[in-house]
Amino acid sequence: MELNDRLDKFEKLVSNEHSNFLSKLEYYRANKKWINQSSKVAINVLEALKQKGLSQKDLAKKMNVSAQQVNKILKGQQNLTLETISKLESALEISLIEIIDLKADQKIVNISNTKERIKLSLKQMEKAMPGVRQQVAVYEKNKTLNTQKNHH
Repeated sequence: MELNDRLDKFEKLVSNEHSNFLSKLEYYRANKKWINQSSKVAINVLEALKQKGLSQKDLAKKMNVSAQQVNKILKGQQNLTLETISKLESALEISLIEIIDLKADQKIVNISNTKERIKLSLKQMEKAMPGVRQQVAVYEKNKTLNTQKNHH
C-alpha cells in the first residue's frame, strides 16, 4: 500500500468533530479513587445478584429505585451515597463497606495503655520484691522473738 493510499484511509478515519477524550481523562484522574471503589461495589453487587438468582429489576424493586438507577450502579461509574450503599446492603443482605467506629478503637487503645501500665507496675514490683521479702523476713523474725519473750 502506497503512502498516498494510507493517508487517504487515515483522513477517512479522522473526524472533524472535537474529541472530549482529554476532558474525560482529566475527570477520571480527579475522581479515580471513588470510581475504583464504585467499580468494586458493582462487582460485589453483580456477584450477589448471581448468587441469589436475582435480576436487576428485582434489585430495583427491593431498593425502591428505578431499573435505570440499578443499571448505573452496576456500571460502576456512579458516585454512590451512603444511603444507596445501605439500600444495596439491605436488599442483598451483604456488607459492602465497613465504617470504623473510632470509639471502639479508642477503647482498644485504652485497654492497651492499661495493660502497659499493669506490666510496668508488675516490673516495678518485681524489682522491689527482694527488699520487701527481706523486710517481711525481718518482721517475721522480730514477731517470733517477741512472742518467745512474752511466753518466758
